[in-house]
This record gives sequence, C-alpha cells and structure tokens, in this order.
Amino acid sequence: MSREQIESMIKTVETLLAEAEQLKNRCRRQNQDVTLILEQLQQENRELAQNYEQAEQEMEAIRKALAELMDAKIAFEARERQVRKLSKQL
Repeated sequence: MSREQIESMIKTVETLLAEAEQLKNRCRRQNQDVTLILEQLQQENRELAQNYEQAEQEMEAIRKALAELMDAKIAFEARERQVRKLSKQL
C-alpha cells in the first residue's frame, strides 16, 4: 500500500468515526426525546384513567337517580289511576 492510500484510508476511518459519533449523539438525543414523550404519555394515561373512573362514578349516580325518578313516576301514575277509579265510583 502506498502512503497516499494509507492516508486516504486513515481519512476515511476518521470520517467514519466522526459520523459514528454524530449518530451516537443523535441517538442519545432521540432516546431522551422518546423518554420524555413516554413519561408524558404515561401521565396522560393516568389522568385519563382517573377521568374514566370519575365518569363511571357519575354515570352510576345518574343511573340511580334515573331509577328513583322512574319509580316515582310509576308510583305517581298508579296513584293517578287509583284517583280516576275512585272518581268514577263516586
């Protein structure tokens, strides 16, 4: 190998090493970005789970209130029929 070929190969290796270092740094930054995004998504997931749980509790309260209202409506309608029936008897 000639001196020029050796110097050319050294420059190529140096270039490759510099590129590898740049890639390593870029990967490190991207890893940090991904870690940050993952933490944010985990926080959002926790918040969504809490919101879902709260919504479930509110829906259960609404279902109970609706059932109570339906019971009251049915009782009222039954009394109404009773009043009509008694009114006809008078």
